[in-house]
Amino acid sequence: MTANIVERIASYIPGYAGYKQKELRRESDALVRRHVSSVLSSAKAKMALTPTAARAVAANPDARYLWDSTKALFDRVVQRIDKAPEGYSGFYDLVKVDEAALDEIYRMDLALVEKAGEVAKLVDEISAAQPGSDAWTQKLQALSAALSQLDSAIDERSNFIAGYSRRQAEAAGRQMGIIQAEQQEGPGQGQEQRRGLLRRLFGGR
Repeated sequence: MTANIVERIASYIPGYAGYKQKELRRESDALVRRHVSSVLSSAKAKMALTPTAARAVAANPDARYLWDSTKALFDRVVQRIDKAPEGYSGFYDLVKVDEAALDEIYRMDLALVEKAGEVAKLVDEISAAQPGSDAWTQKLQALSAALSQLDSAIDERSNFIAGYSRRQAEAAGRQMGIIQAEQQEGPGQGQEQRRGLLRRLFGGR
């Protein structure tokens, strides 16, 4: 699964190598964010109204509100994807990321890339429709929904990566505490206490 999904992402983003190797992690993340940001920025640039079209939209308060709110959401999503959120630095520095976490991050990367493509397609369809018409309004509603989904996908990815990094750091801290306790006790001392501590931290017998 991992190899296939990485290949699918790489088909959109040349140079994408995934996150298994620590040395490539930061660059792969940046490539995803730059690609999605570029696709969205290019699409957003097409979201313009001629003076005649602007008058037609202004004549319909609901259409005008939908237009303005969708453009504002567009701005928000582009700004959010363009920079790495707080908490990513720990992910970049991890020695190893387990396969289940890799699969989940790749799934989210692919979702971001494909949703950005859907947004770009909807913008093209809006540009081809008559501003203020029912077809135009329906496409604009679909675009607003797609942008909201993309915004949620950014949250999902950010929360997962930051949360995974935090849990790994906490586990490493606990292990370091156990090692330090063993060193202080000396060889052959406190074995039962160490076993009890390990059971509380990690479960098992």
